[in-house]
Amino acid sequence: MKRTPSIILPLVFILIAAGCSRDRVSTSFGGVFEKLKKARGFSEARECYTGGTIDAIDRAVSDGVIADTERLRILPLFNEKTAWDELSRKVDGSRGSIRIRYTGHPVENMIGSEIDFRLQKEGGSWKIDLEDEIRQALKGRAQGSAAEYIRRIKRKY
Repeated sequence: MKRTPSIILPLVFILIAAGCSRDRVSTSFGGVFEKLKKARGFSEARECYTGGTIDAIDRAVSDGVIADTERLRILPLFNEKTAWDELSRKVDGSRGSIRIRYTGHPVENMIGSEIDFRLQKEGGSWKIDLEDEIRQALKGRAQGSAAEYIRRIKRKY
């Protein structure tokens, strides 16, 4: 009988350790998306984005490119109806990237879409980094009308 507990005890420790390490992995990136899903309003959602991302949004507001009430509208939509599968993940020190596929979304045509996100560790937490994308998009918006934007795109082809 002494042999059974000596075999079971190490097995239990291995299973507990595996479970704990799995939790750490799932909350590293997944935790930021879960927080974002539960956020109510821009004041809570901003905690899930890098300082550079928030600075880009604040700059657009101060320059009059977007209204103060549009801050949340230019960020990816995550709410209680949003669900996703993680397809891939890469981590390199304090930077990372993740590809997700929406399996549920308030906008039906987004279901099945695959989206890449860059992440950066700030203050010990992973945050979504959309600074470059937001600055580029708002730069185009600030430069004129939709027709002018389409003409600029066509000139590049």
